[in-house]
Amino acid sequence: EAAEFLNQVMDLSLSPAELATLETRTEGWIAGLHLAALSMQGREENAAFIETFGGSHRFVLDYLVEEVLQQQPVAVQNFLLQTAILNRLCGPLCDAVVQDDAASGQKTLESLERANLFLIPLDDERRWYRYHHLFGELLRQRLHQQRPDHIADLHIRASAWYEANGFELEAFQHAAAAHDVDRAERLLEGKGMPLLFRGAVRPVLQWLDSLPAFVLDAHPSLWVTYGAALLFVSQTVGVEEKLRAAEAALQGSEPDEKLRDLIGHVASIRATLAVTRHDVEAIIAQSQRALAYLHPENAPVRAATTWTLGYAYHLKGERMAAGRAYAEARAASRTIGHAIITLMATLGLGNLQEEENQLRLADETYRHVLELAGDPPLPVACEAHLGLARINYMWNELERAQLHGRQALQLARQISNTDRAVAAELFLARLTLAQGDAVGAATLVAQAAQTAQQHNFVQQLPEAAAVHVQVCLRQGNVAAAARLAEVHDTPLS
Repeated sequence: EAAEFLNQVMDLSLSPAELATLETRTEGWIAGLHLAALSMQGREENAAFIETFGGSHRFVLDYLVEEVLQQQPVAVQNFLLQTAILNRLCGPLCDAVVQDDAASGQKTLESLERANLFLIPLDDERRWYRYHHLFGELLRQRLHQQRPDHIADLHIRASAWYEANGFELEAFQHAAAAHDVDRAERLLEGKGMPLLFRGAVRPVLQWLDSLPAFVLDAHPSLWVTYGAALLFVSQTVGVEEKLRAAEAALQGSEPDEKLRDLIGHVASIRATLAVTRHDVEAIIAQSQRALAYLHPENAPVRAATTWTLGYAYHLKGERMAAGRAYAEARAASRTIGHAIITLMATLGLGNLQEEENQLRLADETYRHVLELAGDPPLPVACEAHLGLARINYMWNELERAQLHGRQALQLARQISNTDRAVAAELFLARLTLAQGDAVGAATLVAQAAQTAQQHNFVQQLPEAAAVHVQVCLRQGNVAAAARLAEVHDTPLS
């Protein structure tokens, strides 16, 4: 219907993508579509207008102000403006934000819904609502114009209600919107289970990105959280810089329990950074330092540190110790709901099962990791895909192996400063060779070897040489294969 109206009635010749964007922005409101069409008539380029079309555009603004907002009683206008800061509304929340003893928030919402006033119910019980996108944008714009000094107070009231009712993420977001750093920091810590460990990485990072350095210096724990948050999104660049800033800001602080715990958290993050480099000595040193300093009740970071120790044991070939550490980390993280360490410890157990040739069990474990990784998956799920690719290769299920190998490569490329993409490329080179394409395998192994050398991923160089030897043998170039095997000391080749 939107396409017919815009392209045939209004003669705009919009693309399917542009039509979909307008339909989404107006939520099917025919007057909104009409106003958008009027705004676009005579324009040579509509794409930029469509992307920004909202309650601030003149036609929409004039219509909503004159035909909707100004027709309401003053009390209703006040209610609409003050509750515009909320992404969703319910009666008690509106009461807490508006603080009008003369009117019930629930009755006002029901009245607005009966009047069809751009209010959309979010459940069947008519408890939660939200404003139509364009109407909400208009209300927020008017609030910023008319009562800018009032906005922070409204957010604090909303934050207090959300916290009292157990909605900790929403409480944090409103505290951040109010620029109340102390309150936001306290809510971020989450009474022993930080929001960061409960899937709230993006909003936390967005807030931290917005804070100037002097604010972070006044709250050193936020520097530490910043570094941890970057690791959560598989970004290693900048993490050490944040940790050093935290240490600089902590200079001269009183040596109390909180300071010791922060020092331990910094060490734990450094241990995780060392994991990305497969640096056994650094992992062990930083993990042990972390466990020595972390508060006994800091279960989330202690579980993460137990996992990093398990990874170090694994690299050293101490599989029994690694298995115990992985199992301990997984049990602890499951108990407290620490999703990312549950995933990483499960992945470690899958790696051990694969190395011990328990392929059916490893296959099941890797699939469980993919379930834990969500949709869209966390980039670290590349390891599970790579494990499944190796297992299917050994079972001669080459199409499945290729599918998982490509997914592993795609996810690995989202992780900065690690050799996981090289490992995926080398696997795909072996697979391509098994499928009879020696030329394609040679291209892949050359790319992988070049990347490994450029980034000093020395652990991948022997594997690259071993695959290259196989390619040379397949091409009948025995002399070149022999030279490679000797230079890179690959006795199996």
